[in-house]
Amino acid sequence: MPLVFGFFLWFSAIAPFTERGTTDFDTFLDLLDPWGSWTEAAPNGWTYRPAAAADAVPFTHGRWAYTDFGWTWIGAFPGSWATDHYGSWVLGDGGWAWRPDPNWHPATVEFRKTKDDIGWRPSRLNAIHELTEKEDVRYAKPEEWIWVPRAKFGQPITLADVVTGPAAKSLLEDSEPLSHVFTSWREIERPGPAPEDFLPKDRIVPEEARKENQPPVRADVILTLPTFWTPLPAKPEPDAFYLYRPMVYQDADGIQRRVRKWYHPAATAEEQQQLDAVLKGKAKP
Repeated sequence: MPLVFGFFLWFSAIAPFTERGTTDFDTFLDLLDPWGSWTEAAPNGWTYRPAAAADAVPFTHGRWAYTDFGWTWIGAFPGSWATDHYGSWVLGDGGWAWRPDPNWHPATVEFRKTKDDIGWRPSRLNAIHELTEKEDVRYAKPEEWIWVPRAKFGQPITLADVVTGPAAKSLLEDSEPLSHVFTSWREIERPGPAPEDFLPKDRIVPEEARKENQPPVRADVILTLPTFWTPLPAKPEPDAFYLYRPMVYQDADGIQRRVRKWYHPAATAEEQQQLDAVLKGKAKP
């Protein structure tokens, strides 16, 4: 039974494993703090960089699992529950850094393929999982793309298994978009390769045995951990991942303000003094 990191939640009135809780971004700040650091610079504002050397390139230390949300990245880094499912990764002069936003995704990537390889790029997605960057941005830097041989895609992945950096240029030039159609009462186009090409045989439903509109595979189910310390049920659901994926109170701008206050608590004290003065009639609001 796979178990992925779940973390503390400041909201307890939710049904365990089914409903997503809501939390302040300070929860993310507190839990990511031991594993990396934040810096502020234009044009991305506050960004976070993991300290672990294995995570110098995102989405290269973990594995792909096919869930009821489609291809989902299961990262090995302790902060992957946040950095690989919310916000976006950006590549700058100092390497890769993570810029947060409040939207959860199974993975914040775009997929492409060649004859023998599958590639993905950390990309910006909106709240409904659409790519927000133009093609000339997404394909301008081959070093942002990560490639593995097709046979490796369904296996655990480390940085030693991938082709990235300048060596990825020829693969990107020879590639084409990669998506598949998942049928479950209706046809849904999803990013990435067809799951039946990579899942074990016992997860594939033979065509002759499928009922009308039945999916071709049995996908893993994502269930929600309300807190880091929540134990698994006595009888965990089979083929399920228990994930921490809370909804965030703030929007993207609010998150940036929370990070600033995290590193500049004096500013918060000054604001409180101003508010106190207004309430006491010593200053105009």
